[in-house]
Amino acid sequence: MTQDRMLPNAALRTLFLAIEEVTGVNGTRAVLKAGGLERFIDNYPPNNTALESTFADYGAAEQAVEDLYGTRGARAILIRIGRATFQYTMREQPAILGLAGLALKALPMGMRMKVVLEQVVKAANQDVNQPAHLREEPDAFYFVVEECPCRWRPPHTSPACFVTVGVLQEAMHWATGKQFRVEEVACISNGAAACVYRIPKQPIE
Repeated sequence: MTQDRMLPNAALRTLFLAIEEVTGVNGTRAVLKAGGLERFIDNYPPNNTALESTFADYGAAEQAVEDLYGTRGARAILIRIGRATFQYTMREQPAILGLAGLALKALPMGMRMKVVLEQVVKAANQDVNQPAHLREEPDAFYFVVEECPCRWRPPHTSPACFVTVGVLQEAMHWATGKQFRVEEVACISNGAAACVYRIPKQPIE
């Protein structure tokens, strides 16, 4: 198995809170048990940015949701967990994303999207210990993540990082008030060098 990678406590705590919001307290207990994460039952990591949690634990929680609900059922649940994760981060650790107080309203929609995505990339690199960068093309942005908790999950036959899809969906909704069809187009868990998310510049009609 790949050598473990450290993650801020707040990131793992926020994931657990989001799982709890979507699946309930008992659902979260079931997820933690299924993922071999029993030590976190009633004992979530502290709300700080110390690098004391692990990508492996984050990936184990995501995988446990998939194992419990089945691949198809888990997709919608994990996207909802991702959206809740963004909301919790904005509430509990707003400094990580650096979005509080950003004057976005006067900017065109595409610029708002780019500013927020650049802040998410900056947070990934500086605070989450997750190398990432943003690529822009005429019709879409591409959020590229070079290290992902899916590296510590079993191999998948198709992209599996639906929590991040949900985070990006909610970030774009926060930035613009509109919904976007975010899609993971490459994934480390099925052999790609990086996880790549396509964010179209046009919202869903």
